Amino acid sequence: MKKSIKKEAYELHPILNPKLWFNNKLKPEVAEKLNDISKEFLDFIELPINLVDIDIIGSNASYNYNSQSDIDLHFVVNNELSYIDETILQQLYDSKKSSFNRNFDIDIYGIPVELYIEDVNAGNATNGRYSILKNTWIQKPKPVEYDIPDISEELDATLAKCNEMLNSNDMEAVQKYINELYMNRKVGLAEEGEMSLGNLIFKALRNQDMLQKLKDHYFDLKGKSLSLEESKRKVVTKLESAMQEFLKDIKSL
Repeated sequence: MKKSIKKEAYELHPILNPKLWFNNKLKPEVAEKLNDISKEFLDFIELPINLVDIDIIGSNASYNYNSQSDIDLHFVVNNELSYIDETILQQLYDSKKSSFNRNFDIDIYGIPVELYIEDVNAGNATNGRYSILKNTWIQKPKPVEYDIPDISEELDATLAKCNEMLNSNDMEAVQKYINELYMNRKVGLAEEGEMSLGNLIFKALRNQDMLQKLKDHYFDLKGKSLSLEESKRKVVTKLESAMQEFLKDIKSL
């Protein structure tokens, strides 16, 4: 298993991803589909939302993309205008976002679409930001030749922790660690941008399918927790039968 960030992952291209863009504008069919996805998501969350904008950010809104780059679709909201506590509201949003991404495997021309809910005050550091509501650039990307830092030591430690989680039957611990990886990326992008440690680690794990393995393991544990084993079912059946006999005896008195 590769344990480093490939330089081609941040290869500088002369044009934006041609699958999505033409003459630096989002292709009409791509814009239409992203708007359809957005409407479906807003219906899905069933929560009050003060929507400011819906933006594409990240690698596919820049000149530094590769075959594994996804479409980061950010719903920019103003939580300060909500009557619900901001922290609680963001937790509810994150839960709904995770559920939507899990239940709907969406891609555009083979590029996965990943949805996020971003507070307008979070200030994500990004090279490019394109509004699909306004169909224009909020921040035009600039060609950047990245100097990729060596994260091999941190990645080794993270992979070791991931393997530990894959061998764990503690469903809550697995879920907590997955959330931690996503939060580290979110904070990293906000504070340091594309070259933040949190984002680089996240991309490396995603490219090696480790994130998907962790999610699959979590849902496997979740399924087992909701299942009733045969041995337990027999015990429950016996208890139910004993209770019915007891109730019959009570009625006959």
